[in-house]
Amino acid sequence: MPRIYNSIVVDAPIDKVWDRIRDFYDFTWAPTLVESCVAVGDDPPTTVGTKRLINGVFLDRLITFSDLEHRVVYAMEDGPSPMSPEEISNYAGDLRLLPITNEGMTFAGWTASWDSTSTDGVDFMNGIYASLLKDLAAEFKA
Repeated sequence: MPRIYNSIVVDAPIDKVWDRIRDFYDFTWAPTLVESCVAVGDDPPTTVGTKRLINGVFLDRLITFSDLEHRVVYAMEDGPSPMSPEEISNYAGDLRLLPITNEGMTFAGWTASWDSTSTDGVDFMNGIYASLLKDLAAEFKA
């Protein structure tokens, strides 16, 4: 089972960071990689089961949404190679924020795991998550 882990410190309080990323359909904070993010269906962006299509190729379904834990967990149902349904299964991505209380900053950790006989997707997804987290941190730079 391949696993990836990426993290970054964001120079903003957790509530501000969470307010920026809590909408499952909104990736305007990540302009480096995300050109489009479209809601699939009419469900509100915090409803478990809602789906989004990122850049026309990544189809995600919201599994867990928690304002209390500042956490979003989702399944990838479709994606390009090496993350296509023919190559992987049981993909779970987990984005969680934690406060760095003594500095008024936020720790953002993004993990993912999936079933596959190949590790081809590890570098691919690591690059995506590292870039997304850099964009998130840049959103709050002075």
